[in-house]
Amino acid sequence: MFSGTPAEDFPRVEEQLLGLIREAREEVGGRQDPRSRAEALLGFLHERVLVRYDERQTRIDVLLDSGSYNCVSSGVLYALAAKSLGFRVWGVRTEDHAFCRIQAGSEAFDVETTSPFGFDPGTRKEFTDSFGKVTGYTYVPPSSYRKREDIGERGLLGLILYNRTAFLSDRKVYPQAVSPAVDAHALLGDRESYERMIVSFLNLGSWYGLNRDFARGVDFITRMAAWYPEPRLSSLREDLLHNWVLSLVEQREFEATEALLDVQRSAGGMTEAEWKSLTVYLYQMKAQEAARANFAVAAGLIEEGLRKAGPDEALQRSFEVYVHNEVVSLMRAKKLQDALTVIGRALNVAPRSALLRKDHSRVTAELGRQ
Repeated sequence: MFSGTPAEDFPRVEEQLLGLIREAREEVGGRQDPRSRAEALLGFLHERVLVRYDERQTRIDVLLDSGSYNCVSSGVLYALAAKSLGFRVWGVRTEDHAFCRIQAGSEAFDVETTSPFGFDPGTRKEFTDSFGKVTGYTYVPPSSYRKREDIGERGLLGLILYNRTAFLSDRKVYPQAVSPAVDAHALLGDRESYERMIVSFLNLGSWYGLNRDFARGVDFITRMAAWYPEPRLSSLREDLLHNWVLSLVEQREFEATEALLDVQRSAGGMTEAEWKSLTVYLYQMKAQEAARANFAVAAGLIEEGLRKAGPDEALQRSFEVYVHNEVVSLMRAKKLQDALTVIGRALNVAPRSALLRKDHSRVTAELGRQ
């Protein structure tokens, strides 16, 4: 299940696995010496099923069907078979590798499962000679690895999930990378698994944003942030929502933009400051669009924005400019009385506007000359 085997294949794969373990018991289970039995098991698996190393091949069904494996899938297979023979076996992890360690009698041995010569490999010259041919890597005896860490059985299974998340993320298949990351945290419950899970959330949310699927991105991150109150999730949600609004405005979907802003504000999904900033931007863009045909309509929209968002310098300046442009148009058309009416009404909205007062003086002077 952890390796990504489809659920419908579970019975078949389980039967393959149990069949292989039965063969292993028959082939090597009769050996009395624990070390000999543990070493022979590794040789049996390589002779019987482990055929080709593939760094990204973590799936147990693929391993059983084709013989393709990596350090994690081969390690898990060896651990399962060794447990069936009565051994205690656990995982060991380094910075970029994993292998097994097995208790055989009074001693414990490293088992590099990617090679048929990998039992107690630090003592085996032939392992060093063959390993490069098997995997393409220069072998370092496990005892020499830096940051070597025993991770137990649970940790070895967790590496399957880590592998899947990492490989899917590398291929930018972010929607599928989330599930194994969540499973890993449910299984391990430690800081690393938590961090990997949060990163998978962030990757998917950002991927939605890059694909301009802002609705899904906001919905997904909102739900994840409700379960995991993580500042990075909250920050990404704000960015996605902000970009969603800008995208709607860019598409001139003004009604949808305003509805989104108001819903988010009422639901507490947006700060008051962000709501006001984006509402101001929305009305600026609505007015800009209207001004192509009619300055009076543009000024009316800005006035509406002022009533909704409250006092705002940017809206105030826009209001003055659009009214000024309307007054200039009326003066050129010799409609001085209409211009005076427009200014008088506008001064009720912006009584301290120097520009509008100057326009008022110009219109009044022009009327006086008539």
